[in-house]
Amino acid sequence: MPDSSRLATVVEVRAQDAPGLLHRIGRALEDAGVAVRSAHVSTLGANAVDAFYVTGPKGSPLGSVEAAELARTVQGALGG
Repeated sequence: MPDSSRLATVVEVRAQDAPGLLHRIGRALEDAGVAVRSAHVSTLGANAVDAFYVTGPKGSPLGSVEAAELARTVQGALGG
């Protein structure tokens, strides 16, 4: 969702809900060095649909390369 926000990069995570899921996502975001401006967390049945509005160290949205790297980091934290 690169055009969803002018102030942050939106990272949407859709995964099977499980104990510790939000912790693993949060840890991956922290390890990547991004700041979470806002988080919208939903569980729909057995599925989690979470959106995180993140910025880089200087408070601006991530570039496309950084966003792709962050997506891989989060995916790796989820075992994917």
